[in-house]
Order: sequence, then structure tokens, then C-alpha cells
Amino acid sequence: MGLSTTHGVASALVEPRVQLYWDVNDQHRDIIKLGGGVLGSNMNNYSMVNNLQFDGQRIVSIDVSGAGVPQPDFNLYRRDPSTAPGAELFDQLGIARVATYNINSAHVKMPVVYKANLNYTHFFGDRLRVGASLYGSWTRHNYTYVDRNMVDQPYFRLANEGGRGVYVPANTIAANGTTNWMNGRKDQAIGRVLELVSEGRVNTYSFVVDASYRYWRDGQITVSYTWNSARDNTSYNGNVANSATRYHPIVDDPRDLSTMSYSDNQFRHKVVVYGTLPTFWGVKVGFRYSGIGGTRYSMVANGNMNGDFVAENDLAFVFDPNDPNTPADVRDGLNKLLANPDIESGFKDYVRRSFGHVAERNGGVNPFYGVLDVKVSKDIRIYRSQTLNLSVDVFNVGNLFNKRWGLSKDLGKQYLLNVKGFDQAKQEYIYSVNPNAGKTTYSGTPWQIQIGARYSF
Repeated sequence: MGLSTTHGVASALVEPRVQLYWDVNDQHRDIIKLGGGVLGSNMNNYSMVNNLQFDGQRIVSIDVSGAGVPQPDFNLYRRDPSTAPGAELFDQLGIARVATYNINSAHVKMPVVYKANLNYTHFFGDRLRVGASLYGSWTRHNYTYVDRNMVDQPYFRLANEGGRGVYVPANTIAANGTTNWMNGRKDQAIGRVLELVSEGRVNTYSFVVDASYRYWRDGQITVSYTWNSARDNTSYNGNVANSATRYHPIVDDPRDLSTMSYSDNQFRHKVVVYGTLPTFWGVKVGFRYSGIGGTRYSMVANGNMNGDFVAENDLAFVFDPNDPNTPADVRDGLNKLLANPDIESGFKDYVRRSFGHVAERNGGVNPFYGVLDVKVSKDIRIYRSQTLNLSVDVFNVGNLFNKRWGLSKDLGKQYLLNVKGFDQAKQEYIYSVNPNAGKTTYSGTPWQIQIGARYSF
């Protein structure tokens, strides 16, 4: 295939950082900070382990389906490990060894992050401080894996799904819509060839306003609000090489990293409030509220429409119920889904925005939710320097009064469509609508109370 397994990773990087600090008129009231820098990242160690382990010689795999799948006897294998099958299975099944390769690209580089920040802080006397900050972060040469043993061009395209490419021949797709990735290999003698490349990019922008106020005696409150935007072309962050393609929803070609969309780590709003009440009769009360909203999720189809190795990374094509060409059962399924009051309204918006095209990766938006924690403590002097501290921590206070408060209704990856079959004459997949897509239950940590005592001497 013209690929070498001998490439190492070597990179030289200068990492300058600068921070400018200006105390306007030396009054200690207006402080301006401007900074930036270049930061290098260590290569993910697990990637190097992948590439050493999956060298095409140590590990080979079997991929069979239908009547030829051998029946395992796990109880026997546990009683007598020597009976566990190995390489002889290839001879018994009459199939060739399929080796998986993990390799380094000749051009792989160390990930680099360029950062910049601008901050303004104003002190209104010694009790009130207010600040505003802008942050920018641009990651380049981030690592990810792409499969090089996959045909360059699709065998055909799905005209009714916006031209989605399919990388296995149409005549190899089963009547139930099942595809076999092995029919889309360039070289049938080997399996996946996952090459570590430096094509990942991340752009993150944040705006933060915060304030601290000491209002009476030792009572103080601090408030911060963050607006955030994080977009990338892959959110892969290490672990096994297969996860680079498994968890990255795509239109058709998993090697195409040209599109920037919201990151798996995206959130839009974050609010943090914490403080203490003035101490009365030796009793201290502290609290912390933390809320977040605008995290993201994708809408996929339960099937392997593009014919690659992964059966759970294909973004769903959302048929328009108003289009007369939309199959009647799909139209009815979508209309019922949109009319169902148990389906999250944000998911319905995601569906409507996607009518007539493939859903945007991480196009779904989760609602805002927050958690309030409270701590009450008192120090009791016993003798001289000996003190007994009693405390009560109440976590997720709101949930103590209402079982739905302080819990999230975040959606993860949603399966909008199920593949039911494949029409060879039309070269189209046959779908049904998942009636439970967009339906979620409350999740999170319910209220907890922790009582503590500490004796100091």
C-alpha cells in the first residue's frame, strides 16, 4: 500500500509565553492583563502502545458472519485455558488471517496549542471587585487515526440521502440492510490500517465576567458567568485507535476531516455562585451553585449505511415529512415523534432544522441545569487550644425538596432511524423511525447529607 511501519514521532518546538500586566496610574484599582503563548503537548502514550502492539504480526483477527460463526465454550476455556482457540481457527474455518495495523504517518507532529487572553479587573474599594476576560485557544496538529485500507471513492451514492457515499458494492448489501466492511478494503489480504495523523483542529473562545463582594463582616459572595464556543473536526483524545472512528459521527467518509462542527466538549453557558454568610454565634454557612447548559449531542441512524468498519457513527438523514417522496411510514413516524409531548423540545428543534439533509454533527443542544450545595459548620472550644468542629454538608439541596430539581435531562447520541432493509433496484436503504428518539429521563446525583465531626488538639 506504499505505507511504512517504521515512522517514529519527532518534533522540535519553541514554546514562548508572554504576560503583560498594567496597573493603570499605579492606583491598584484598574488592572489590565494581556497574555499569550505557544504550548506543546505530549504525544498520547496509548497511541504509541497501539502502534507497537498492532504491527500486523502479534495480533490477527477473525471476521465471519452467518452459519460459519464458531460456537464458543467459555466455561471450558475457563476450566482449561489450553482449549481456548487461537490461530488454528483460521485453518478450521478456511479463511485468511486478517491483520490490523496501527502506524505513524510520515508527517505526524506533536499537537500544538496557541493561547491568548485579555483581562480587565476593577476594584470598587476593598469590598467589591469586578472583572471581564476573553480567552482564545487554537489547537493544531492534534492527533487522530484514519483508515488507509478503505477504498478511496464510494462504489455508489444514495441519491435520496443527499448523495451519501457507500464504500461497499451495492450487490454485497444484504436484504436486511447489513453491510460488510471487508468488501470495501483496498487490499483484501489485510484488515484495517489505522494511520496516526496530525489533522485534528480545535478552536475555542470564551468570555467570562466575574465579581466578588464582601458585603458584611466575613460574609462574601463570588459570581461568574462563562459564554463558551468550542468547535473541532474530531474530538478523539486518545485510547484505542478504533475509538477515533467509532465515536466520531460522519456523513460518509471517516477520513474527511475538513468540516469543523461543535466539539463533544462544547457547552454554551456556565454559571458559578459561591459564598459564605456572616458568622453568627460561631456558625458558618457556605454555599455553592454550579450550572451548565448548551452541551451537545448528535443524531445518528442505527445501521452502517456507508459500509465502513463502524456501525454506529453514521449521521441520520432526516427525511422531510412535507416531501412527497418521503416514504409514508417514515413520514408518519416523524410526525408522531414531533407530536409526542414526552420528546424533548430541543430534540424536536434539531429534527426540524435537519429536514431534507444529513443531521449536523453535535447539532443537538441540551438545556441548562444546576446544582446547589450548602455547608453548615460550628467550632466548639473544649479546652484551651482543643476544638470540636461539627459540620453538615447538604449536596444538591434543590433535589431535597423536589425530586426533579438539581437533575439533568441531557441527551447523548440519539438513534433517529433504524435500518430495516436495502432496496437493490432503487439502491436505497429502508428505514423505520425510532419512537423513543429524543426521550430522556432525569439523571444525575440525588441529594445527599453528610454529617462530620473533627477534634483538633
